[in-house]
Amino acid sequence: MKKLNVNWNQWGSRFIFWMSIIIATLIILNYQIVLNHLGRFLHILAPFVIGFIFAYLLSGLQNRFKMLLEKIPLPAIQSASHPLSIVVLYLSILFLLFIMLSYLIPLIIKNINDLIAAMPQIQESVIRYIQELEERGILRQIPFERFLSELTKKFSTENLSANWLQVVSSLGGLTINLSSFVLNSFLSIVVSIYVLIYKDSIVNFVSLVSQKLMSKTVFENSKRWIHTTHVVFYKFISSQFLDACVIWILSTIILSLFQVKYAITLGLLLGICNMIPYFGAIFASLVTGVVTLFTGGLSKAITILLALLILQQIDGNVIGPRIMGGALNINPIIIIVSITIGGAYFGIVGMFLAVPIAAIIKIMVSEWLAA
Repeated sequence: MKKLNVNWNQWGSRFIFWMSIIIATLIILNYQIVLNHLGRFLHILAPFVIGFIFAYLLSGLQNRFKMLLEKIPLPAIQSASHPLSIVVLYLSILFLLFIMLSYLIPLIIKNINDLIAAMPQIQESVIRYIQELEERGILRQIPFERFLSELTKKFSTENLSANWLQVVSSLGGLTINLSSFVLNSFLSIVVSIYVLIYKDSIVNFVSLVSQKLMSKTVFENSKRWIHTTHVVFYKFISSQFLDACVIWILSTIILSLFQVKYAITLGLLLGICNMIPYFGAIFASLVTGVVTLFTGGLSKAITILLALLILQQIDGNVIGPRIMGGALNINPIIIIVSITIGGAYFGIVGMFLAVPIAAIIKIMVSEWLAA
């Protein structure tokens, strides 16, 4: 009897090929269902992903606490420096949150309430400036009065009362979303704690699996690129956060010295927006200038804008380089283009992450050209 020779590798390859075609066809024909299930799956994974990101961002600070604890001449503390550093880290975060919720947040809420209460005065100032410009013939062609009447009608008490039932009906969904947010936040914090505890084991496991799946050359190149990405990203995020805090404090002091209303809130806005190079500082300065114009007059607004311009120059030439240490040596044109593209596709997050991504691409391209 003749023995039947079967090429199982060939049949296996054909089977995998045709199964891939069938699966791809089913996905294309039912793409909406697939996207819905994928969205649910990603929603379930969101707390774990956020927990890993949170742990990554806190890893450098936790290492600093660990180094400080290892310098304490007590063997018990030195041997338990890793878990103790995590405890100290999260206790410090809780303390900062307590300070913010007890003092800072109420001050910001008070500033916002005062700003809302001053809206009629600001509206009168706007009308007065517009009338002066109309008398000079500058805004004669602009139907400002009709625009103002439509805006007032839109936010009138009658319209708000008419939409009250809709607002009340949406409170149930808001409560559900709030409870889901609290639960996901708690789960993310728990995940971040476990990731920080076992981060060395996680890194070693990923490294061993990568060595098995990749060739030595690919593994070494990937390891070098990941290290470069980590250095650039971590340096950028930490230095931008520190720089934002410095700008917040200095701008708040400047605004307070000139007796500008809502100094703390405007200073916070200046600090946060300063994390986006060029565009953020310009936007926050213009907002501060406009608020100062309608609450303190033209001369004070010009003075504040000049003071903020000087502060931005000091930050760009002294404070920023000292904090950043020259880690992102990128041409300003590339920064502006990358921020524009990032903002167009991914909004504020894209504008913030555009600069380190551009720096990483620049480093990789330079290494590729030098190879």
